[in-house]
Amino acid sequence: MEKDALTDVAIEPLILPGSLEGPDAADFLDVVRIGNEAWRRASGTDLHDDDPAEMLVRWRETPYRVSHVVVARLDGRIVGAGRVEIDKTTRESAEIDVVLVEEHEEGPVAEALMAAVEALAHENGRTVLQAWTIHRPDPVERRLVPPTGAGWIPEDDPTTRLMRGAGFRLGQVERNSVFELNGSYEAVDRLLEQAVAAAGADYRPVWWAGPTPPEYADGYAAAIARMYTDVPVGDMVNEEASWDAGRVFERDERFAESGTLIGVTLVIHEPTGAVAAFNELTIGADRSRPTAQWGTLVMPEHRGHRLGAIVKCIGLKRWHERVPESPRVSTFNAEENRYMLDVNEAVGFVPASYAGAWEKKLA
Repeated sequence: MEKDALTDVAIEPLILPGSLEGPDAADFLDVVRIGNEAWRRASGTDLHDDDPAEMLVRWRETPYRVSHVVVARLDGRIVGAGRVEIDKTTRESAEIDVVLVEEHEEGPVAEALMAAVEALAHENGRTVLQAWTIHRPDPVERRLVPPTGAGWIPEDDPTTRLMRGAGFRLGQVERNSVFELNGSYEAVDRLLEQAVAAAGADYRPVWWAGPTPPEYADGYAAAIARMYTDVPVGDMVNEEASWDAGRVFERDERFAESGTLIGVTLVIHEPTGAVAAFNELTIGADRSRPTAQWGTLVMPEHRGHRLGAIVKCIGLKRWHERVPESPRVSTFNAEENRYMLDVNEAVGFVPASYAGAWEKKLA
């Protein structure tokens, strides 16, 4: 059947199952599988596979976040899914995600799913939609460059065409880099020694894996909140979200439920007790999978003391000791964030793929 003849697409809400083992879990598992397959096709790697147990917990509503998920059915079969994730402590923005089976990456099914996701965001009072696409690092002739001028993504990728056709604008390009946890740590050790010497006695590193120690919860929460305002976001809306110790502890509970482990490195500024820098590494219940690096930030008022190298190096070393089964770490950094890319390259991270950050403002 020709793509332009597909008009009987049904868009339906996804009902989250009570567990992964129940008879009502099939649709949810289909959606996770379709998403993983889509990102594998686009990136050429399995670095970004989602774990169903993690997604089930993440997509449940909490006091801080809510996800609305819809599926596209064709002849009774799920061929795509769309998600709108809303941080309840913000007012304008929503993160969206659309994934499809290969034969419907473009055409009426994709367009119907994008329209449904946009309508969902609008119904929930959101006027700024933000989304991320993943792309292989292979050289191409036709490139789409963001307003920052840093980096590019392929102009002819199906996901690029889908986003542009839906009225989204590329705002930034991020580099996805990988560090092999079972390789040499000579560069890590050398960089850490130099960074600790440069930072001096005013800065004290702290590391833990698992639940957040109560004595660090307030400072850690304040540092996470700074991720919304103090990292490069290119030509995109940067809306502040609220974090406090209660939100950190609620996230810890969800991690425990899904089997997710998080490792956190802080640098404490001793004269004030404030968190000056932090780094997060996470992995799902299958500890043999790649590790994902989440936030890494040095507070602007503490930059220039090589704290980024400290949290990065300590995090990698301690994580490998704690989770020796995980083969590698995957991280994303803005292409214009040359300081953090310099740290990554000095440590031994190498590019694996690139991500496009997209935005659409609704009327």
